[in-house]
Amino acid sequence: MASQAPARPGQRDLTSGPIASTLLAFAIPTLGSSVLQSLNGSINAIWVGRFLGEDALAATANGNIVLFMLLAFVFGFGMASTILIGQAFGRRDIIEARRVVGTAIGSFVPIAIVVAVAGWLAAPHILGLLGTPGNSLALALSYLRVIFVGMPAALMMTMLMMALRGSGDSLTPLWFMGLSVLLDSSLNPVFILGLGPAPALGIAGAATARRSPIMSASPPCSSTSMPAICRCACAGRKSPGCCPIRPGCGQS
Repeated sequence: MASQAPARPGQRDLTSGPIASTLLAFAIPTLGSSVLQSLNGSINAIWVGRFLGEDALAATANGNIVLFMLLAFVFGFGMASTILIGQAFGRRDIIEARRVVGTAIGSFVPIAIVVAVAGWLAAPHILGLLGTPGNSLALALSYLRVIFVGMPAALMMTMLMMALRGSGDSLTPLWFMGLSVLLDSSLNPVFILGLGPAPALGIAGAATARRSPIMSASPPCSSTSMPAICRCACAGRKSPGCCPIRPGCGQS
């Protein structure tokens, strides 16, 4: 039997109302998230170029190629989940939406961890295939390995944001993207230069600053963010039949 989730701030019913205004209200926050993400990359490039020089800037460019390739992979994986979540919400079937989220996250977490470990080990070979200049190679290796350490959190943040959008909520991902950009932009000089109690990490500090906000600003599985679908995957208190990965987990 379908069960209807309570509405929350930012969530819209995309199956009713005027089409143009409904789609516009949903699309503008999604566009805003993309703009913030692009702005974040530009700000990071300014910090790295200003404090570490052109070799470091070239090193981050090589590392970001790998990062964007992996994000494209999770976009494809997450889009399939987003479609299924959207269909379930359109039917007012919250249990099915929870099942999709639980299966997607349960399947993707091991993949993300394997990618992180394999990327750490294969980083020198990846940079060699990219033709990284010799004077930037050591810097690029330090940057890329930190990126791979934080890769599971980055990929899961993308997955959760896409799941939220599938439920009709494009506003919550915008707020968390804004928080992530603010923290990233602020922490870059702190970790690069070693301001205050932070160690001076150089280019690894730029990667650390990029990963730390993602780990802290990912949309949490709580009653304020994703009560309708995320508790199934994260809280261990699942509805009957919610998660095929862990049979019998429907009991509190």
